[in-house]
Amino acid sequence: MTAKPNVMIFGGLALMAPILTLQLIPPLPAEPLISHIRIVDKYLVDPPTTRIPKAFLKALQDRKDLIEYRQVNLTTPSAVSKCFMDLAPNGLPYTHIIDATGEFHPTRPVEVYIQNTLCAALHIARASASQMERIPGSIKAHVRLAIPWYKHPGIEKRYKETDPEGWKPKNMPGVWWHESLRAIGSIKGLPLVVVRCGFPYGEGYFPFEVTTITLLALVYKHIGREMRLLWSPNLPKSCINTYDLAGAVWKAAEWISTLSREEADAIAGAPIPPSYDDSVTSENCPDAILASAGSVTIPTFNAVDESDATQGSVTAVVSRVFGIEIGFLESSTGIFEGKVLGQVIQEATEVHMMAWNEIITNANPPVPDTPLLPYISPSLLAHDGCGMDGERMRKILKYEFRYPRFDERAIRDYINWCRSEGIWPETDLYTSS
Repeated sequence: MTAKPNVMIFGGLALMAPILTLQLIPPLPAEPLISHIRIVDKYLVDPPTTRIPKAFLKALQDRKDLIEYRQVNLTTPSAVSKCFMDLAPNGLPYTHIIDATGEFHPTRPVEVYIQNTLCAALHIARASASQMERIPGSIKAHVRLAIPWYKHPGIEKRYKETDPEGWKPKNMPGVWWHESLRAIGSIKGLPLVVVRCGFPYGEGYFPFEVTTITLLALVYKHIGREMRLLWSPNLPKSCINTYDLAGAVWKAAEWISTLSREEADAIAGAPIPPSYDDSVTSENCPDAILASAGSVTIPTFNAVDESDATQGSVTAVVSRVFGIEIGFLESSTGIFEGKVLGQVIQEATEVHMMAWNEIITNANPPVPDTPLLPYISPSLLAHDGCGMDGERMRKILKYEFRYPRFDERAIRDYINWCRSEGIWPETDLYTSS
């Protein structure tokens, strides 16, 4: 009888690690899908230093035989290596490695992105490869998450994994998330697979476009005005629910665990081109794969749902749920009037946050410490879009979605989850149906 896998997740505590853990270890009396899971991240969990779902915190207490959490500085190679050297409680090594590490903040110095994104990912991948050398065949899967920091300017186009035009990072954090793929993809024999997600939304997650638009709808219902967004309603907004993102990551891990890297490359390899950013130099980062080396081929899957979402389809759902009008300014003349984008964002944020403060203060009960914020990131007003083709995930991984599209059910389920966490402002501006 084949032993159930031991799983180790690095990073992702504020994104998909709790959701994946609860999928792999469902509530009793259901049988766990794995033997043991170790989650490693920079945050504390007791007391929590980031917002963590209640169900996950309960599982940490109730299922200590199956779940371990470690707070670790992932920029320190020896600390990462120790996570691999320390065997699971069953005396066996960890076999399925999931890496969701990386710096999200958009205004850090280049050195921070190199250290917290590329170097952290490389420490994990090297430790994984080192275990394979010590114990041949012991690493069955090494999954690296890639987030949607790419320019997808083609309104009508949906970029496949193999399309080099779909791999152009749109900001500095995106450059180093991208270059981390190339660095770890160059490690020979590592059973690596990349899962590149669309805009995530859903349980356990609070930022990014889809959630922001939802919260802005509540704001505009409160102030009694039409909500207007920049650019065309056809601007692509490929998205995925966090439940399905976690499920897709695990499906990719199971898929590659039965293949060699060469076989996986032949089936789902994608050439990851250089970012061609000026910051990627041997002086800045000796471990970076320079542009002169060309593309690095890695098995890759776009993790997006089946809805082919656009700005128009997302806002149509939000409009129906909240009963507000949402329009579009397809040119900048109606909003900029000589202002730069930063000024527009600042002025809009002041209006939104003032209204949001009124909403959460007057809610019954008030929720002053909610992590939900209608903050407009520059990416929400950018014309880059996010248009990814998810056919490969459906055909090769054969993943079946819980939320195949962003619709009224998806948004109401998210709001009800926020209610169960005690972070949703109860108000007559929105009542569930």
